Amino acid sequence: MKANIKFLVLLAAAFLFAACGQKELIPGDNNNGTEQGGGDNGGEDPGNEPGGEDPEPPAGPPERWQDTGADVPVYPTYNPVSSLEDFPRVDVTNAKKTQRLAEGEFTWVTGTARFRDPKGMYKGENDTDYIYDSGVLNCQVRGRGNTSWGAEGGVKNSYKIKLDEHTKIFGMKGDKDWILLADVQDAAFMRSAIGLRLGRLVSMEWQPKYRFVEVYFDGSYGGCYLLVEAKEVDRDNKIPITVVEPGQTDGGYYLELDNKGDYDRYFTSTSFKRKVKFKDPDFGDRNNPDNSADAQAQMNFIQNYWNEMESLLKNKRFDPETGYRSRLEVGSFIDNFIVQELTMNKDGNMRLSTPLAKDADTKIFIPFVWDFDLTLGNYTDLGSGANITSYGTQNGPTGWYIKLVGGDWIGTQPTDKTYYQYLFDDPLFVADLKARWAVVKPRLDNIPAFIDKMVEYNTLAFDHNWSSGKNPRAKKSRESRPTQFTSWSNAVAFVKDFYVQRLAWLDTQIKAL
Repeated sequence: MKANIKFLVLLAAAFLFAACGQKELIPGDNNNGTEQGGGDNGGEDPGNEPGGEDPEPPAGPPERWQDTGADVPVYPTYNPVSSLEDFPRVDVTNAKKTQRLAEGEFTWVTGTARFRDPKGMYKGENDTDYIYDSGVLNCQVRGRGNTSWGAEGGVKNSYKIKLDEHTKIFGMKGDKDWILLADVQDAAFMRSAIGLRLGRLVSMEWQPKYRFVEVYFDGSYGGCYLLVEAKEVDRDNKIPITVVEPGQTDGGYYLELDNKGDYDRYFTSTSFKRKVKFKDPDFGDRNNPDNSADAQAQMNFIQNYWNEMESLLKNKRFDPETGYRSRLEVGSFIDNFIVQELTMNKDGNMRLSTPLAKDADTKIFIPFVWDFDLTLGNYTDLGSGANITSYGTQNGPTGWYIKLVGGDWIGTQPTDKTYYQYLFDDPLFVADLKARWAVVKPRLDNIPAFIDKMVEYNTLAFDHNWSSGKNPRAKKSRESRPTQFTSWSNAVAFVKDFYVQRLAWLDTQIKAL
């Protein structure tokens, strides 16, 4: 009888396992790095990829921590054009009237925008409702950027566009909010595209889609830009959280580590003295703060949660159940580290331009990667220290970067320890990183082919941008890059070679940890 009961119990357990499917694996918790990152495909739509098909709309929010990077092809498939007249173009009016009030703070102006792709360069094979010409659309426009705004005399600035209506643009999902990214400091015009692509390959929970476009302001040529999806919360399609409801505290929060500007409301973390900005929910700004009881309770909740995470990490509480892992989705921090260390991102050491999120069913995680114009040998002034050069010199493609430098030159020393420096003290974090690297490294090998294909698609626009002097800083020596480029193609060759050398060095070093 007992044997029969035992058999029935085992049979029931097997049935339940089959019915429920594979257990969701928690990033960093002994999962060998096979189920980390994920969410929306990001980068480019599947219908524009070799062999890709447009998927059916999801029945609900995407499952968390899926390894979507495994399905990303080597490069997207576009329909190249043979003349500038046929290259995708954006026309914007009144953008130049925006005024910078303070660092990161700009006025909105009323204008119009028009998006044209005469030959369907970005049309996917299965895109049956592709919009070749949006017509003139009403919108609001403002400037964006911190140190990049006004660089080189403001010859090429970045902007944010808010359309009056959701519009599907160049095969990307319909939206109101779009960013025109200038990348005036990147001679190769490729670093942001590479960084965003890497975010897809390592399976970040969401990664902004983008398109190279020609931009005209009030009828005058403005340069070659990246048109990028805006960073905002959307559980199904963008930052995958559901914003906390009024009267509740344990829900979705979108935050950002950013030491620039004081316009957004923020708190300074207790242990690492990081400026953590509130992005969503909207608690107002310094001029119009939301001081309601709800807002205060929610700010207190996420601030306390964050400070507990920092305290556990700084005090080296490495127990998987009771330590920092009880507050941190480690897998997303591993994926982010791989991208930032590989690209040697000046802005990637958890001091600025770092998005963070927490939902009711998650711990703190990094949902996507962003800000790559000063990467891959373009700028390496994170301060002095082992294998890190001092301001004003070139470091080259070798040496640890993000692993070593956690501080800042504003208020703290570059060699101060913060998040990644303490994470590397945890043997389990190192083991998880090595396992994850073994999974994603073959994908990272494809970036040189991706670069070649993007050059093939965009040569006309790159030539036009260069010959029009829209990247003037690119034609002379940078503080941290003694190389002087005579063409954008020389700059691309530099980036490609730097990447190949950097990847080889990092592969050896991570395996040896």
